Amino acid sequence: MKFQQQPVFGLTTRYNGIANVLKNEIRVSEAYHPSSGLPEPLIKPFNCIWDTGATNTVINPSVVIALNLKPSGRTIVQAVGDGGKVNEYETNTYLVNIYLPNNVNVVGVVVSEGGIGGADVLIGMDIITSGDLAITNYNGKTCMTFRYPSVEEIDFVQEISEHNKRYGGALQSTDERRKTRNKRKAEKRKK
Repeated sequence: MKFQQQPVFGLTTRYNGIANVLKNEIRVSEAYHPSSGLPEPLIKPFNCIWDTGATNTVINPSVVIALNLKPSGRTIVQAVGDGGKVNEYETNTYLVNIYLPNNVNVVGVVVSEGGIGGADVLIGMDIITSGDLAITNYNGKTCMTFRYPSVEEIDFVQEISEHNKRYGGALQSTDERRKTRNKRKAEKRKK
């Protein structure tokens, strides 16, 4: 990572095995800016799911009740239901702060209210695209890592190409190296 003029924050969650759902415990509060000098609002823990298929972040009605949130507006939401049918409905929006693990805090997020199976909060692309998300499954264990804000591009193809240029010969068997050496010798003789 290159030197950054602004603070960079990150979180990593490791799962025991391959995870088919990316979950974290997070905290949520009514929106406020810590430098405002106002008293800190009620902050409570909730379970979240990370969903790259969701455009925006969604909170369950239970979060609204637990934090006594007041609507900031209304919006039309599209959600995929049974059999892939798209359901469209109007719902309340709220302005909240999202406190991800390891002090990765996102201030002033407009969230919509909706039902979420298996969690209280659904982290959507509005938050995910503010940073960099990577998922690995090395040794049969999922590891999800996120940094905020985005600071540089991650390119596995470039990384693999550089690795193969540097170590490609070392990855070949003795038999493959012999064949490659003989092929080069034969090409030189033709010239």
